[in-house]
Amino acid sequence: MDVENGLAMKSFIPIWAFLFLLTSSVLGQDTATLLIGGQRAGPFLIGSAFSEVVARLGQPSASQPTSGDPGTTFRAYKDKQIAFLVNPDSQVIGITIARKDWKTVEGLGVGSPVLAFQELYGKGLKRGNGQIAFPEAGIAVTHQSGVVELVYVVKIDQVDAVKGDHLLVGGSRAGQLRLGQSNSDMLKLLGPPSQKSGPEENIWTYPDRGIRLGFIQGRLHMVGVTSGDWVTPSGLKVGRPFSDMKRELGGSYRIDQSSVFYDSWGIGARLQGDQIVEILIFNPKQAGRQG
Repeated sequence: MDVENGLAMKSFIPIWAFLFLLTSSVLGQDTATLLIGGQRAGPFLIGSAFSEVVARLGQPSASQPTSGDPGTTFRAYKDKQIAFLVNPDSQVIGITIARKDWKTVEGLGVGSPVLAFQELYGKGLKRGNGQIAFPEAGIAVTHQSGVVELVYVVKIDQVDAVKGDHLLVGGSRAGQLRLGQSNSDMLKLLGPPSQKSGPEENIWTYPDRGIRLGFIQGRLHMVGVTSGDWVTPSGLKVGRPFSDMKRELGGSYRIDQSSVFYDSWGIGARLQGDQIVEILIFNPKQAGRQG
């Protein structure tokens, strides 16, 4: 085979391979092991009562509160290589799959290349090291060296124009909320705030969105977020212990009442005990960016 034809054949491989997987999966996929984003993992449904899981599998081998929300528990069946995220109402809100025989209708699952997920669902949102979420598909994955190790089935979440890629970047932005933008820019993006406070009404609060904005001379100087939907490139988010932030950024921080500030990075946190309840993005006092 000559080089030109060889390259042409390589360019066709992803297409015919995908079609082969799609055809064989549709014809032979067992619904008992089928992953459908936003809906189900095998017989287990998002939104169903956890008692239905117990009726099938018995009691979990491990159960513990999640770091992001103490009211939500992570319940694992280690021998079955499956785990469930359960809310305070005992409803299943997430399913984690570690076994290779459970796949989507396209044949994707644990052991698949992460690029195959991205070809199907788009680039996705980075949720920390080795973690990518595809919110509009109701699927997320953990991968290492380009190979998927865990698949998560979660509720479908439409892309939010404000959150954008959901990234918190110290000294720069929270999603599409960028430091230096004008208050009129924020009104266009978020609408009027529910509350204005401060001596010049320069602190705007949007409690339904978990967003707090601070302005200096009409320009965005600080953003505070109280939802775990936002995440730094390394995976730091609301609900994590402050020890995670110290491990990432070091011990050179300033304390002001219940908040800590990494002034050179332009990132900080409001704490409740050792737990991060709000992450703050602000203009750094020295040149620096949070990675």
